[in-house]
Amino acid sequence: HTLNTDVFIIPVQLKCFITMKLIATILSFLLLPSLVASFAPRSNTVLSKIIVNSTMGNSSTALTSKPFAIVVDAEIKPDRMDEFLDIIEKDAVGSRAEPGCLRFDVSQSQDNPNRFFFYEVYKDTDAVAFHKEQPHFALWTNFKESGGVISSVSHKLDGIFLTE
Repeated sequence: HTLNTDVFIIPVQLKCFITMKLIATILSFLLLPSLVASFAPRSNTVLSKIIVNSTMGNSSTALTSKPFAIVVDAEIKPDRMDEFLDIIEKDAVGSRAEPGCLRFDVSQSQDNPNRFFFYEVYKDTDAVAFHKEQPHFALWTNFKESGGVISSVSHKLDGIFLTE
């Protein structure tokens, strides 16, 4: 038997819903493989390159040389904002030039224009120690010590899957 659709009265809204649902289902099957692949770990991540590079030789530093990240949440005093922006730019530019610095980003909160987040990633803890010895880092520590911040909290993280 064949179904004669002229016999059934289907409201236009239901026909549109069915059509849209069918299109969504087809698209999900077409897009699902690429969506899943986008979340899969890539072999060219910073961590995998460090582990490969450190284990290719006779070195046993694979576990101690993983990337080290720091997230700083800092609220700046409004009357010190211009000074802060000057020193944090110098700190960011100087940090990015360090051989062990993989990333140094400064972002401003959309909710509070006096609140900033720094996202720093270093090759390893030795690179962090080197960073703390640099004159551009001293600009930030001196600014904090002079009372330019309302608060500053640092969170230390181990890098797992990082982009280059």
